[in-house]
Amino acid sequence: MRGPNPHRAPRQNQLPSSARHGHRGPPSSPRNARSTGNIPRSPVPPRRGSGGAGRAAHMRRAQHGLPGEEAAVAAGPGGAVMEMGWLLWGTAVLLLLHVLMELSPTVNFALRITFYCVLCLVVSALAAVPCLLVNGGRTVKNMRIIKAFVRTFKYFFGLRFEVKGLENFNVEGPALIVSNHQSILDMMGLMEVLPDNCVQVGKKELMYMGSVGLIMYLGGVIFINRKSTSSAKMVMSEVAKTMVTENTKVWVYPEGTRNCTGDLLPFKKGAFHLAVQAQVPVIPVVYSSFTTFYNPKTKLFTSGKIKVEVLPPIETKGLTSDDVTDLSDRCFSTMRETLFRLSGHPGEAKDSS
Repeated sequence: MRGPNPHRAPRQNQLPSSARHGHRGPPSSPRNARSTGNIPRSPVPPRRGSGGAGRAAHMRRAQHGLPGEEAAVAAGPGGAVMEMGWLLWGTAVLLLLHVLMELSPTVNFALRITFYCVLCLVVSALAAVPCLLVNGGRTVKNMRIIKAFVRTFKYFFGLRFEVKGLENFNVEGPALIVSNHQSILDMMGLMEVLPDNCVQVGKKELMYMGSVGLIMYLGGVIFINRKSTSSAKMVMSEVAKTMVTENTKVWVYPEGTRNCTGDLLPFKKGAFHLAVQAQVPVIPVVYSSFTTFYNPKTKLFTSGKIKVEVLPPIETKGLTSDDVTDLSDRCFSTMRETLFRLSGHPGEAKDSS
């Protein structure tokens, strides 16, 4: 029988036989653990950035939406620097545009017109949703919804409206409304005074202007082909019947095109043939000249004030097609005089009389 080898080192960390065979015994006390060398160690959390496992854990916490410091660590300093860079670039671009708008009328005009066109497209698309949901499709009732949207435009461009004579719209039955046509900004003035149950007549090309054409269609706008005289006459004849049977008012621009000269172009007779055929009154509406704040030739586009006056109705009962020219001339003379008065040119108003 061999005795213990005095030269052999004792096994300090040798597990008991029960542990080697997978049997757990009662937990040993810290004192016994120290005596055997099996000192339990508390788990040490992974240091941030010290290893792949720790970094991956932080990234997983950030991806699961943990706010605060964990997300900030996951994002790293690069994200904050990039955001600050975009903010500085955006601020610099806005400042540059502001300086250019102040120094260059051309840049100011181009940016404002671009913004106006984009605004029309976006708002038209937005307004189409309630028009379809509330009224289900094409109807003049949608004009109330469209009017509510467009009336906000004036605040973007610093325009103010002074309106007189709205009581002249209060006529029994249908009527023909005629007004001067100056620029693409006329839509804002139109919606400021547009009476209920009133549709506009516009050129057919407007139908193909994206969401603007869509909203005009939903609002019941009557499109005519100006290149085809026979087609235009046929449409106007149908309008004359419809406005009587459905008790609607029709808004027409008798100049036929935009005119930003501060004066009126000669009137076309089609609208007045419509009024005589339907035997409905003609209500003139006059807007003051835009030339003090808007002029495409001089690239002027600033804030301003627009005066609008609704004139008393002109009766057409008993008139025939032979009276159309006199009716047109009468409206032209009255509207031109009012235009000069509203625009602050009384001398020109006297000369035109």
